[in-house]
Amino acid sequence: MNIDIESLKPQTTTLSNGQTLFLFPDPSLEIIKLDFGFEAGSAYQERMLVSGFANSLISEGTRHHTADEIAEFLDFRGIALDKNIDTYVANFSVYMLKKYAADLFPLVHEMLTEPAFSQKEFDVLFGKRRQLLMDSMQKGRYVARNIFFEQLFGKDHPQGKFAQISDFETLKRDDVEAFFYKNYNLSQAECVLSGGYDDETVKLLDQIFGHHSMSPGNQRPQPNTAIHPDFTPCHHTLPTAVQSTLRIGGFIPYKWDSIEFARTLILNTILGGYFGSRLMQNIREEKGYTYGISSAIQMLREGCLFQVMSDVGAEVIQPAIDEVYKEMERLCNEPVSEEEIERVCNFLEGDFIRSIDGIFERSERFRQMSASGINEDFTRNYFEAIRSTTPEQLQAIAKKLFVRENLLEVVVGPEKK
Repeated sequence: MNIDIESLKPQTTTLSNGQTLFLFPDPSLEIIKLDFGFEAGSAYQERMLVSGFANSLISEGTRHHTADEIAEFLDFRGIALDKNIDTYVANFSVYMLKKYAADLFPLVHEMLTEPAFSQKEFDVLFGKRRQLLMDSMQKGRYVARNIFFEQLFGKDHPQGKFAQISDFETLKRDDVEAFFYKNYNLSQAECVLSGGYDDETVKLLDQIFGHHSMSPGNQRPQPNTAIHPDFTPCHHTLPTAVQSTLRIGGFIPYKWDSIEFARTLILNTILGGYFGSRLMQNIREEKGYTYGISSAIQMLREGCLFQVMSDVGAEVIQPAIDEVYKEMERLCNEPVSEEEIERVCNFLEGDFIRSIDGIFERSERFRQMSASGINEDFTRNYFEAIRSTTPEQLQAIAKKLFVRENLLEVVVGPEKK
């Protein structure tokens, strides 16, 4: 099937201050979505926790409106607000009916330029986040993920740093406020408007958001990007665990814009990327070691990661690990059949079509790719790989990817009896 790559790209216009506004129009909709992406993720914090607190407290009161007033304003109009952060980017998004844009845009601007960071709201969030972290640290999946990234990247790398309960003891409201004003610069944000907007909506947005000077922002320390992987297997005891959580993976030896990386996505799907995968057929269906096992690929700014993930009965964790490596060895030693390649490529093609089935899905895909430094060269290679990948090419990739010495094995589970 042929995909119109150009249709996946945003339209653009320029605001009065020279800032680019990315546009995904669909006149058939009454709903619009406005997104802002700031380089204000956890990589830029000088003290743990402040980036997440800053992002969460943006909508919990401004200098002119209380948190309750903002909540009532949004609820009455059915406006949905979403905030989240990752390692590098902090996101702020709102869904609204187009008719409410004139009411909402000024309030959004107020939240993004004059948040109150009241001590009351800080204290409420403090209690919730501390309890959430305490609960998370008793869960095998959370602990296994943290150990996996810590060992792959190193404890001083942004991808390998994770908050501890002790970090709450030094967290102050003033630190959160200082982080916000240092890192949330509207003129430097990536702004995306999608849905059923019209020319008047764009004009209104420009009037409210397009007057900020295109300044470079305040100076701030740049994150440490040196990667120090440690592939020593880690078996961590977690007394509260009922099952053993498994992660096996490492770095992919190809860049995201190469055809080899696109073929690696096919190989990953064969191994553990869908319900009919080899890992599912072997370890779930035949052996009964788990209810579910999967493999996945992450595209990060630092590179691309491959990992196998599962929760397995503690008494069968070692046999499950052995079977994972056996399936990797099969892909190295035995060519995949043309029939299996065709089946998996049909699945991937359908999955891609579903992922862009709607203007908001396309705008979100653009934002995620932009945050990771990825462009549509990836998509071109993806469909070229679907059309032309051979068994010999997959086998060659498997031999480079599934090298035991370059894979990290992490197990978090109950104490051995």
